[in-house]
Amino acid sequence: MQELKPKGVDDVFASSEPALGIIVGEMGEIHARAIVVILISEVVGFFNASNTMNDAQVAMTTDLIIEEYPYFKIDDLKLAFRNAMKGRYGEIYNRLDGSVIMGWLRQYNRERCARADSLSFNEHKQQTEEESSGLYYNDYRKMLQEKASNGDREAQKALKRSNETLAFMKKKSLEKQRRQLEEYERKYRSDKGI
Repeated sequence: MQELKPKGVDDVFASSEPALGIIVGEMGEIHARAIVVILISEVVGFFNASNTMNDAQVAMTTDLIIEEYPYFKIDDLKLAFRNAMKGRYGEIYNRLDGSVIMGWLRQYNRERCARADSLSFNEHKQQTEEESSGLYYNDYRKMLQEKASNGDREAQKALKRSNETLAFMKKKSLEKQRRQLEEYERKYRSDKGI
């Protein structure tokens, strides 16, 4: 078992350690339980609280963690427990039990989800910016005109299609403007009684 090494949620996301659910699926539930029990035992040893967990409570808390957080990597637990040891989730007031540990993990999970949302949003934003930084239509037409004037047959065909599309769109736009103008004129005459 490695020491408690991850320093932040980003370290956990970058970690190659498997999630608890994968450990259960590939190595069995006994193996996953053993890992979680070792981590909880390190926490119990660290706090030295007089009201601490017995073996049955550690086993029950282990099962609850595996059931509630199958997507947590081992590093998630290491980081959450490390944060708890630093007092990030509050004082334990000489009491350490499953309820305290599950409370830590709920707080950690909120932080983890917030960071995952932030990373996802930033990735989406970057992807959107990359997609929108392409050629604008006018730039594309200038490039086609240049290639067409140099004798590029494909560019000439593409420019012809582009011209036809623009002419069609302009015609539709003019028709729409004409209808709007006629509607405005009818309404104006009706309002004025003309």
